[in-house]
Amino acid sequence: MVIQMNKEQRKDFVLQCLLENDINKKLHYNKMENHLLAANLNKIYSAPVNPKYLQIDSTPIILTDNVYDALSTIDQYNLEKRKEVPFIIYGKRTKGGAILLDDLYCNFDKLQENSATIDKLEDFLFARLNVFLQDNMKEQVIVIGHTHPYTGRVSFNYSVSDLSFHLYYYEYNVFSDNQYNNSLLSLVLTINKDFNFIIYDSNSKTFKTFNKVYLKTKKKEFIPLSALNYCDD
Repeated sequence: MVIQMNKEQRKDFVLQCLLENDINKKLHYNKMENHLLAANLNKIYSAPVNPKYLQIDSTPIILTDNVYDALSTIDQYNLEKRKEVPFIIYGKRTKGGAILLDDLYCNFDKLQENSATIDKLEDFLFARLNVFLQDNMKEQVIVIGHTHPYTGRVSFNYSVSDLSFHLYYYEYNVFSDNQYNNSLLSLVLTINKDFNFIIYDSNSKTFKTFNKVYLKTKKKEFIPLSALNYCDD
């Protein structure tokens, strides 16, 4: 369990997850080496984390058509405006074990010029988390998401900062306390349209990604979506 770390501690914890605990630690290091050796601390936070090298969580993720359409709108905004767009996706774990994502919130009116600061959405997020606690809701799923406008090949990756940010929200008891069995995922939406969801696994102390993502149509058809088909090598 991750408990109330400060920003620097989260960064160090992320690096430990990638460079000590992950089976592909050598690949992660090779990818981040130039950033890690930089004197500028911000360079370390911007170090790329290729989701292709993360371990796999085989749980299927299913997007309803309304969530898929909303993400397509956000993707188009990202392409045209070249801004980071924050958003939140809601869902639950089904009895069959899949993750069903069926609701999305994004406020385009509160965007900053360059970066996706989730604090613009936090009031909405915390209101939903309070409902989880008050109603003792379990098996719920929240996805903290944002876009990466294209600024070069590194745009297709997560960053150390993205993973540190994930841990910040994971610290809330509604996620880190096993009695609730709620799940926190992250999604970086890039112009390559890959759905690279990640999750932190407290048992292995590693981050994992998903290789099974589907669109559920109104006709209840399940269409495979691109996941891990293209990352920056």
